[in-house]
Amino acid sequence: MITHDLGVVAKICDTVAVMYAGKIVEFGTLKDIFNTPKHPYTEGLFNSLPNIKNRKAELLPIPGLMPDPTKLPEGCAFEPRCRYAVEKCKEPCETLAISDTHTLLCSRYSEPEFHIDLRRGGGRHG
Repeated sequence: MITHDLGVVAKICDTVAVMYAGKIVEFGTLKDIFNTPKHPYTEGLFNSLPNIKNRKAELLPIPGLMPDPTKLPEGCAFEPRCRYAVEKCKEPCETLAISDTHTLLCSRYSEPEFHIDLRRGGGRHG
């Protein structure tokens, strides 16, 4: 099933693939993705959801626009919109297995100081 509705995903899916610009950037069990998301795009998805516990909280939209699918960059397609992007994000990277059930396409993940900042939504950074 393909959807942008994370509520539907939470109710009916056992595994989740988060896609950006035609590539799977994060894959894992529902628990992996909703409780310990690791990709900056996944962070952006959760952070852009309304906070039902604090209705006055501002939404945190993902800045910028989707790239032209016919002119994708050589490296990470999310790099121009990513608040964690550094020079090496412009280079191709490999999918990393971060557990038996959780994979990630992000060249920054292996840096000891790197972690995403999930402020709201269903998950927490870890």
